[in-house]
Amino acid sequence: MISHDEFMGIIYLNLTIFGALGNTFLLYLYIFKFFTGSRTRYINLIIIHLAFVNFAIILFGGIPKTMQVWGLKSSLDDSGGKTISYFQRVFWDLSLCSPFLLSVFQAITISPNSPRWADLKAKASKYIIPCFFSCWIFNLLVDIAVTVYIAGPKNDSKGTWNIGYSSIDLYDMNTIKIVIWKSVYEGVLMGLMAIASGYMMLVLYRHHQQVRHIHSTSLTRRGSTETRATKNILLLVSTYLCFNTVSFPFIIYLAPTKETMHWVIQVMVFFSLCYPAVCPMMLLINDTQIHTSCVL
Repeated sequence: MISHDEFMGIIYLNLTIFGALGNTFLLYLYIFKFFTGSRTRYINLIIIHLAFVNFAIILFGGIPKTMQVWGLKSSLDDSGGKTISYFQRVFWDLSLCSPFLLSVFQAITISPNSPRWADLKAKASKYIIPCFFSCWIFNLLVDIAVTVYIAGPKNDSKGTWNIGYSSIDLYDMNTIKIVIWKSVYEGVLMGLMAIASGYMMLVLYRHHQQVRHIHSTSLTRRGSTETRATKNILLLVSTYLCFNTVSFPFIIYLAPTKETMHWVIQVMVFFSLCYPAVCPMMLLINDTQIHTSCVL
């Protein structure tokens, strides 16, 4: 009979392999589509960024945790542990930015063709790359402050959370302030993401009501392409929100204990790896353009 750690090690290993292969394949396909497509779809840039960030989360999160659970010793010192933890936080924050940009951009794309939306629709694609740079610069700088207040992997003193390659001092007010600030930041982005998703659902409902009275095949096909893309993005965003919402109660449960609870941390790591692993499969299964190119 296998132990609990061995069981979790098998799960982490499967999620790591599954996620790495899936995101690599998704990255390749969408880069190929972006440069060889008949028309440039800038939303593919966001999916490319999403796949890269997911792969980085698997690399900096899944592989170290799998090694740790299987009892493989790490030769990292305090500086190395802090570096790994820094990149884990950066890519985790960037994984929130990608579905946020995806939902907002698609909400603008499917918005009604009214004069007040026309100018925003025309300029939206031009702001995608600047948004990427802003997200990267912001998260790289903010997470440096987080890294200052975490200890290395060898610190196991009382009143710390040992989270693998680093530990957090629960009695340090600066640490508490940073955790609260980042929670507010993530909550605002997820709230805006939920609002954009709700708006897309409203637009889809209105579109469904309208096409019931339209008999033109060309108009129906034209709308169905954007409708399928919007439904895929809604599925992606709702999955992200679901995994983050499920892991939040574990953080609330762990906070008052003032001690490391390994099973809670393992559950949180599991949920953090689930989204990067299943995300490429959802996009690949629901992308009809990929199915058509594979058949041809």
